Amino acid sequence: MSTVKATAHLNELTKEVTSDYYLRPNLLGTLREDDIIRRLKKKEIATENVNGKAFLQVFQRECAEAVSEGYNVITGLFHATIGISGAVHTQDLGRHLPAGKVNARMTFTQGEYAREALKNMTISVAEQPAPTGPVIQAVTNPVAGLPDTLNTGAMALLQGMRIAVRGEKDREGEIGVYFTSIDGTVEVHIPAGQLSPNTPKKLQFVLPAGVTPGEWRVKVATQSLSKALSFTKDVREYEYPNMITVV
Repeated sequence: MSTVKATAHLNELTKEVTSDYYLRPNLLGTLREDDIIRRLKKKEIATENVNGKAFLQVFQRECAEAVSEGYNVITGLFHATIGISGAVHTQDLGRHLPAGKVNARMTFTQGEYAREALKNMTISVAEQPAPTGPVIQAVTNPVAGLPDTLNTGAMALLQGMRIAVRGEKDREGEIGVYFTSIDGTVEVHIPAGQLSPNTPKKLQFVLPAGVTPGEWRVKVATQSLSKALSFTKDVREYEYPNMITVV
């Protein structure tokens, strides 16, 4: 099990509480791809003549483990580091705290390969033919504001165009917001009655208990028309193109 060291700083912003602290991780340094390979070699993991997918999985797990120990990890695709948020108190100082005591998370920024790929990218823009359906443009926790990241049991906010969830009475079981696990084995349905606000631009709801930590796909299904009281004949669906991380 990995352990990252952190320094507790007195929280000067809460004047009424004098014993709460915020944590900053003590980073051990920066690891690049060759450093990760060396870590793997120490574990006697062969890097030649192996299944490409298997090696990629091992490589990514080693990157994650290194970040959880307090290293920055830099690859061509991403830069990764650890962050800690949440308060601790005097009685917690000098102890090993479980990650659940505070919010420990890995943050990623784009690396050299990603920047180069984006710089050389062209965008083909085409007008969507009418009639148009719903479009999800952003998924966030409205409190934390992190894109494509939600917290278990907390509020979730979908923003977009024509996403109001409305429909005919006999289609109520089909319309709503759907979360599907990345392996496709679990689907969680949030019906229209649990959405507030439920408008063409915003859908907000409490994330159901069935949406557990991990990677999820999210889609909206509705019969609503953007500027009419009538409904479309069929339910129209839109799946958000990004994976959602639930923590």
